[in-house]
Amino acid sequence: MTYLAFLSATLCYLFLGAGGPLHRDHWFYVLKRRVAALEPDFWLGFFLLVVIPSAGFVLVYSVVEQLFGATAMLLLGTAALFFSFGRLDWVALVERCKARAAVGDYEGVALSLEEAGGDAVAVDDLDTFGRVVSRELLYEGFQRWFPPALYFLLIGPVGAVAYRLIQLSSQDQKVPVGSVRYLVDWLPSRLLWLSFGVIGNLAALRSSIGERLMDPEINTDDLLLEGLELALDVDDQNADAEYVDPLMRMERVYDGVKGAFFLWLVATSILTILP
Repeated sequence: MTYLAFLSATLCYLFLGAGGPLHRDHWFYVLKRRVAALEPDFWLGFFLLVVIPSAGFVLVYSVVEQLFGATAMLLLGTAALFFSFGRLDWVALVERCKARAAVGDYEGVALSLEEAGGDAVAVDDLDTFGRVVSRELLYEGFQRWFPPALYFLLIGPVGAVAYRLIQLSSQDQKVPVGSVRYLVDWLPSRLLWLSFGVIGNLAALRSSIGERLMDPEINTDDLLLEGLELALDVDDQNADAEYVDPLMRMERVYDGVKGAFFLWLVATSILTILP
């Protein structure tokens, strides 16, 4: 039932996209404002915004499981996993950024990212600009599906729900080292880093596997971008150019995330079928 719920939620997300009642977070932002009014310390805020809602879900799930047995996973598990997926239409955002970059409208690319909730990006240096845009797009592509799917399969629906609540409760777009978001991103980001090697050039990653994967100081988004660029030979293909075209960087982000997504689907299916 777990695999069926995972597959159902993923296919709904793939073909229907984000949105609908399960992605209306008004209730959470009302709760967030009320918690903020209490001016709690970090751990009290975490308890009120993440632990209590997650515990409430566990309670509801337990009741439904008592009534419907294993079918509860298909009923509530599918809904919980869909809830845990990202709210942004990532594919549309990437295509919009690529279309603007193709005609040299880099200010338009930066504006698209800001409208999607990202940080402001300066267009002074095109190489730096391309890397910053790629890093933001890559992290958004990562957090929208990969960690919720992994935690759903490892821990169950509550793992996926808790991950999304942590993302929703964050106060900024960055993921500083040592933060709770950094900790919950640690395992799925390393697995995605390795996935880039499987779909690309694994030999390029091999020399830095031990050094980079275990580096306690590297941010999640920097790690992912570094792995993507090495595995898909972004810099090597432009060795003679003054800088890497931002459009090419965005295309590599899209290709890497899409390839890893299907790799994870296939790997999960094979592991489920095997006895």
